[in-house]
Amino acid sequence: MSNLISRQAAIDAINAYLGLSAVSRTIQNMTSIQEILENLSSAESEQRYTEEELRVFKHGISLSLLSKKSAQHWRYDEDTATEIKFLERLYEKVGADMGGE
Repeated sequence: MSNLISRQAAIDAINAYLGLSAVSRTIQNMTSIQEILENLSSAESEQRYTEEELRVFKHGISLSLLSKKSAQHWRYDEDTATEIKFLERLYEKVGADMGGE
């Protein structure tokens, strides 16, 4: 089970706490914490690459696969076979990041 909570859930919890607290020093400290949380990057997964970058990655992987498979056709090599499997998995992962394109 993950210990992560959303940034908004943390902000909501602080706001609820601030509504119950009457000590000004505590309110100042909690307000500072709230500002820090609001400025944090979201814990939600964000796409690291644009769709265009992913298309270029996928194209490069497909070219590398084509080259490796062609070499395998003429002379089988276990290391190349391992590289082909890796590239095929990578190609699928990039495709999944692209939304199954």
